[in-house]
Amino acid sequence: MKKKNIGLFCFLCVMALALTSCLFESDENGLSSWLSDHGMPDSYKAQVVNVEGIKANSVEAFLDTAPRSADVRAALGAYSNVSHDLVLEIDFTVDTSFAKSLKNADSAQTFLTLFWLNSIYKSKYFPKDSLPYEEDLDLKVSWKLDLNSSRGKKKFLDSLTSISDSAWYESLTDWDDASTGDTVLAISYSRGDTALRVDLPSGLLEELQKMEKNARLQIRLSAPEASHVYRFYGDNTIYTPVLWVYSDDSTGIVAPVSRMANIVSNHEECVECPVLHGGVYDSLVVEIPSEPVMKALQEFYGDEFPLADGNDVRQNVVHAQITMSRDDANGNSEFGHPIQVVVGSFVDSADVVVRRMENYRLNKEQILEVGHQNLVFHDGDSLTLQVTYGARELLNKASDGRPMKFMMRMGYPFMQEKDTTYTDYRTDAGDTVITFLNYFDYARYDFSSIMNGQMTMKLWLASKRRDD
Repeated sequence: MKKKNIGLFCFLCVMALALTSCLFESDENGLSSWLSDHGMPDSYKAQVVNVEGIKANSVEAFLDTAPRSADVRAALGAYSNVSHDLVLEIDFTVDTSFAKSLKNADSAQTFLTLFWLNSIYKSKYFPKDSLPYEEDLDLKVSWKLDLNSSRGKKKFLDSLTSISDSAWYESLTDWDDASTGDTVLAISYSRGDTALRVDLPSGLLEELQKMEKNARLQIRLSAPEASHVYRFYGDNTIYTPVLWVYSDDSTGIVAPVSRMANIVSNHEECVECPVLHGGVYDSLVVEIPSEPVMKALQEFYGDEFPLADGNDVRQNVVHAQITMSRDDANGNSEFGHPIQVVVGSFVDSADVVVRRMENYRLNKEQILEVGHQNLVFHDGDSLTLQVTYGARELLNKASDGRPMKFMMRMGYPFMQEKDTTYTDYRTDAGDTVITFLNYFDYARYDFSSIMNGQMTMKLWLASKRRDD
């Protein structure tokens, strides 16, 4: 059963860590290094071309709401117009005496224990003024219960382990036939609290009282009106959530959760609008036209670009970046730290268009002066994204007039705005300096006005023209 897929956590973690450095200390040093790596003499002439007045052809918003693993970290609640439901599966068997005791009980009870993700709530980077949490949630609980007693314990458990995690996640998209009940969940958390008790509806208990031997219980918790996304440990940790079922005589069962998933729902009024949410599989795909770039190159070189023969590879793109205006008033975040925007460009690979994540080059002088430029919720009024792979593809395929496409996604909160190390390190005093906070901020950023404005592209080019 435990074919674990860390899902969102590892995927975005890898993206953030993959933005490694290839130092770009200056135009000349960066160019020389790139040429050497590609077996080209560093005597090629370098040019820098600025392309002004670029407007996006299109901007598409994507939010993948497929259920995802909550093995390590689980979320319940809502923030920034996105709600996070939590689904848990508990598989257990009971002995005959307890089944009889539960069936005849007048005041039995059942509840879940969820363990707070204190590794973030106790962190010095978590905003202290956010705690304590105190809120009464209208919690919707839905469930599916299989009380198949015809199979023995081994056959019953074997039948469940044959269901892969991916198949289970897919099955969660069809939840229409689930039983439902409502309850009020009193959230009360102060820094250091251990667990939250979730009392389950009486309707679920009544179904459990019919149990004779085996049970497979799937529970979905929904709180779309919550004021926070509450964070808990997942089932693949030492703090696995637990189901408690007690009869009148205080005897009971304690069953750990077998597996967990999170389901995301987008409640934006305009689902087509270019809005990014942090901590989810949310992305914007931006398409910009090739004409302004071709025109700028023609004006710069004073002749036709691209060449009429349709095979114009006179320019190697060493580095490229695109800059757009930024207004943080169109966003909100929970932690209050800058958040990095990660980028992937769409390029051809064996005649198939694939998305290739851009490597992040460090411009040390600029970082030391004004900080990293690929951040939102940050000083300044612009956002600069590195799109080298996309620009290289654009020029290499310039003859067919295709547009350039790149993807934007919000990554982890960024802690060191003017630090060029770009990785965690220890100081001489023995203190650890953290570059990325290893927890997502469920932030929201509206790019509508930005995408309606103009962008500027800057190209660093190594010319392969014979006369250069």
